[in-house]
Amino acid sequence: MTGTPAPGVLVRRALDGDAGEVLTVQRAAFVAEAQRYGDPLLPPLVEDLAAVRAAIADPAGVVLVAVRGSRLVGSVRLRVDGARGHVGRLAVAPDQQRAGVGTALLRAVEAAAPQQVREFLLFTGGDSAANVARYERAGYARTGEGRDERGVPLVHLAKPRP
Repeated sequence: MTGTPAPGVLVRRALDGDAGEVLTVQRAAFVAEAQRYGDPLLPPLVEDLAAVRAAIADPAGVVLVAVRGSRLVGSVRLRVDGARGHVGRLAVAPDQQRAGVGTALLRAVEAAAPQQVREFLLFTGGDSAANVARYERAGYARTGEGRDERGVPLVHLAKPRP
């Protein structure tokens, strides 16, 4: 992703106490996607607090949050599978979108990946042209298309670690 880092935003590792706010921001951020696809059961919208806490506690992954002042405004996750890092659940509070928060989170999670990660993988909605374009600007290339188990079109993207 391009642009300057989000001014006034601190990106740090998520703590267990952040889980409720992570879930709130995630749900707010994914409502537009649910509307786009006519699917209120997108996984980020039905995930529960216990699952977010488990992701934060998982030593095999990385969960980062973006904080502006005392407010949590975004989050992202990385699940490590050998030499691959699966980026997911990139979420920015709707009123903070298009202000560099997502860019800061994506760059930070790539930097926080363990050294064995040689490639980053992610997917986004196939009808989410703006999201696809953002990832492509960040160096991700399309590797395929498909559909999830509910029929939502997906675009898969990958980026080698520099």
